[in-house]
Amino acid sequence: MPSPGRARVGVALTFMTNGLMMNLLPRLPEIKQNFALGDGLYGIVVAAMGVGAITSGPLPARLIARFGALKVSLVGTLGAAVLLVVAGFAPNPIVFAAAFFFIGILDACIDSAQNTQGVAVEIWSGRTIINSLHGTWSIGAAIAGVIGSMCAGLQVPIGAQALGMSILIAVSAIACYRMGTIPEDVRAEQAKLRAHRDKGAPTKWRRLVPLIPLTIIGLAGVIPEDVANNWGAVYLVEEFSLPFSVAGLAMVTMLVAQIIGRFTADGLSDRFGPWNVATTGSVLVGLGAVLVVLAPLPFVVYLGFALSGFGCASLIPTAFAAAGRVPGVASGTGITLVSFAMRISFAASSPLIGGIAELGGLRPALSTAAVAGILAAIFCWRLRPRETPASADHSSR
Repeated sequence: MPSPGRARVGVALTFMTNGLMMNLLPRLPEIKQNFALGDGLYGIVVAAMGVGAITSGPLPARLIARFGALKVSLVGTLGAAVLLVVAGFAPNPIVFAAAFFFIGILDACIDSAQNTQGVAVEIWSGRTIINSLHGTWSIGAAIAGVIGSMCAGLQVPIGAQALGMSILIAVSAIACYRMGTIPEDVRAEQAKLRAHRDKGAPTKWRRLVPLIPLTIIGLAGVIPEDVANNWGAVYLVEEFSLPFSVAGLAMVTMLVAQIIGRFTADGLSDRFGPWNVATTGSVLVGLGAVLVVLAPLPFVVYLGFALSGFGCASLIPTAFAAAGRVPGVASGTGITLVSFAMRISFAASSPLIGGIAELGGLRPALSTAAVAGILAAIFCWRLRPRETPASADHSSR
């Protein structure tokens, strides 16, 4: 029997399954060495996923409108699982980059779909749940990071790891598909409420203006993840000569801190308001990035990633939740547009870091996360006066 609690579990498992797709990231230093890639070319290769997401354009919104968010998420996940195997057995960087490119297209669809469904379930529940939904993604990604690091330590072939994880991802996606269903009568009621709210919305392109600051805020949540996922292990190997299995835990450190932040952010958002929480988080992102860049010892790097992970925890969920409620813009469209704009910058992030690293080393290159944190703090602070904790449900979620 459909219920808000059951739907929440189903969507949460969908997020977690998407997080499991990150299992190859701890193996990136090995992949970099196996393909004999320099920092610049490596940055381009790992950016293929972001580039693929950009090319998806309005596709996620159209698919969601036609087939529904749950179906888009399921089919996209199954397709991405197959491509993960291709990446794991890639004989050269071109095949690897191509697999990541198409995973990026599918991931853009999955991301928009699961967030669209999550916002709908949140409205049905009548309480903030979007942060904890993203928290389950972080749990999935952390599990993937631990598995990837363990496999690196045990010297498990990258292709074998990818195959095993893909089977797990496919089975999980199918198992949780029906749990996230929202009854048609509930959807109809939500549509009526949205139509009533949209009556006072601005016309034409002006409806999209509120999405701009939301994109900047979301970027401050994406860039620390990109730094930890794609560069954290490389940084610890090249700057501190740590073994692959230990260096890969940089991603895990960030994700564990992010998990803690996301599972506490819902309660904090209901009490203090989401923009107050997001402002504080943005500041922590900046502080964490500074620690990573100036770290004299490896443990300080891990501490920096932990601060950044905790700080960025609420930024992407808050941005998506607000985008799904912009007056005059369909939920799937608002989330897709913010996700699309975020992914454009995300695709440029690794090549930019790689380019700076080629010129001046990894330390100054990783300072981009500090800049993102500062910009997000400014926008969150500007949005903060528009709401009070009591009105958070109407203004930001």
